[in-house]
Amino acid sequence: MIRKIIIPRERTFTLEIPESFLGKEVEILAFEVKKDQGEIKPKKNSFAERTKDLRFSSGGYKFNRLEANDYD
Repeated sequence: MIRKIIIPRERTFTLEIPESFLGKEVEILAFEVKKDQGEIKPKKNSFAERTKDLRFSSGGYKFNRLEANDYD
């Protein structure tokens, strides 16, 4: 894989590819890189903080492994 970030000064750009790419299908993409794309923004709250007010009630249900595997 080749990844190259450039600031073009002309409309044309020459890219040299490895010999191992010869005879193979190769994809070349060109798009504008936004300034904030490379930054990882910290999450505002952790998962534990976001879910601390959530509650779950099983209604007294208890899993029975033997019953679950009884195929008769």
